[in-house]
Amino acid sequence: MYGGTGTDKTMLSILIGMSACNQEIPVRFYRTAGLINLFSENQNSGKLTALKKKLNSARILILDEFRYVPYDRTGSQLLFDYLSEIHEQKSVILNTNLEFSQWVNVLYDQRMTTALIGSLTHHVELILFPGINNRLRESSINATLSRISSQETGNNG
Repeated sequence: MYGGTGTDKTMLSILIGMSACNQEIPVRFYRTAGLINLFSENQNSGKLTALKKKLNSARILILDEFRYVPYDRTGSQLLFDYLSEIHEQKSVILNTNLEFSQWVNVLYDQRMTTALIGSLTHHVELILFPGINNRLRESSINATLSRISSQETGNNG
């Protein structure tokens, strides 16, 4: 799922995950940075196989907030390896506000990034989330700013 910040990609992913769980389909949800850190930590502590076993228990893997901050290089490589292993075996939902051309900025390696994009977009349903940030639109700050603006207009009129 691709779109700007606050366009409800996470909410839709959670709803899909909850619907799958209600149908007894196992789901795992991670912030991408969190899973990358788990891969690194488990590699360092010799528990990577156990983490993969836990991940393999799910039929749907949801990766949220794939975005601007560069990730741990080792963890990124381990995530790439894992996603390559499960290609066409599991459903992956990845939420991002980064264009594909910018993924190398967080994954470091051009070839790995190109390969990851290739496997993730093979048999893909790309859902676009155009529009404005819903959190900002729904924020109480907008009502406050609107009141201030109308008061200023009323005082100057």
